[in-house]
Amino acid sequence: MHQRFRRYPIGITAVCATLILLSTGCSGSKASRPDGTSGTARAPGMSSRGHFEAGADFLGRGLLDDAEREFRLALEADPNDQDALAGLGRVQVERGQYSDAVEILERATRVSSQRVSAYRTLGDAHMALGETEEAATAYRQAVALTPDNVSLRLALAHALMEVGDYNEASSICRATFRYVKNHPDREAEVYCQLGDVYSREGKQAEAISSLYKAMELNPRDPEITRTLATIAVRGGLYAEAAAACQRVLQLAPLDIAAKKQLAWINFKLERYPLTIKHYEALGDSLGTVDRYYLAQAYVKSQKTDRAVELFREVVRADPENYKGVYCNMAYAYYDATRYQRAIEVAHEGLSGDSANACLKFCWAQALDKMGRHEEAIPIFEQVMSDPVYAESAQRELERQRRIIRLLKTKEKSKG
Repeated sequence: MHQRFRRYPIGITAVCATLILLSTGCSGSKASRPDGTSGTARAPGMSSRGHFEAGADFLGRGLLDDAEREFRLALEADPNDQDALAGLGRVQVERGQYSDAVEILERATRVSSQRVSAYRTLGDAHMALGETEEAATAYRQAVALTPDNVSLRLALAHALMEVGDYNEASSICRATFRYVKNHPDREAEVYCQLGDVYSREGKQAEAISSLYKAMELNPRDPEITRTLATIAVRGGLYAEAAAACQRVLQLAPLDIAAKKQLAWINFKLERYPLTIKHYEALGDSLGTVDRYYLAQAYVKSQKTDRAVELFREVVRADPENYKGVYCNMAYAYYDATRYQRAIEVAHEGLSGDSANACLKFCWAQALDKMGRHEEAIPIFEQVMSDPVYAESAQRELERQRRIIRLLKTKEKSKG
């Protein structure tokens, strides 16, 4: 699937919103000046705690540069200030500078093994870097310190799922149910995560059942229904996935991701007119992958010129990763019996990718259709060097030679 959906547990942005505990009395929010500065003067000689509170205030208002300055001033006053270290790590996470965040947050956890927020943000930073085993280790430390924290438990289950430790991930989810009794929304989150684990494990029936239970507990949450769609796609249940996407759009009519997903699912269901309708309605929101599938839908609908137009947009947007789209264009013309145009596109693609066997095969096939069998033979011979096309090229080569012998025999009989 080309479109990635948000999974439970809550991702980095939402998790970070709870990291710094401001129960120590942070100053209230103040409006920024038109020039973007904070407009808040800080007294000289401020203590480490004062700088931390000022940094937390700036961080809460999204003023990352000001927050970083104050946290660093707090660390100058007290290099082991746990709150300032965690705050500085959070600033780096908010900026997407995850490697820097990991270094700072590892220092925070060394200062005090009791710093839950530092372990949590450290886990988030490792997840963002794709370091799932390290993330699981950090989350496990945080859960050990606060075993009743549901969000942390789900974060750990998610990391373990990504590592491939499905048994422990599902065990953690099931153990979490005792912390969410009489809280249907939180219970729904646990069922949602458990369903994702089951799906990754290949237990599709259990996965779907868990998601339906989550939807029953919290029918108004589009993210749960979105996860159902993702899981259904993973199991090849496209009709189920389409129904789930439609449900998401009932709950969130402007959800672009759900619209793209529904269009792609309709493509998999071979509902090409619906695919075209949904994709075209997105206008400028279409990404490169979306345009590729839309072009394919137009090919299937025998609207060749529009398909080729979209394929060319894909190539212009990402020429390195979509060199193979020239083959799609060539075969779009070939399937429309526009053989000369297929040859022209094949030549165009080969000018930038001279070894492309797919383009050569299409070129040779088009020559065959045009009755130019002797010209097709050397092209088929070139294609035989590619293992993917070797067998087909051999069959076509033999057929071309038979046709040529037959034609020569007919010419001799006429003479």
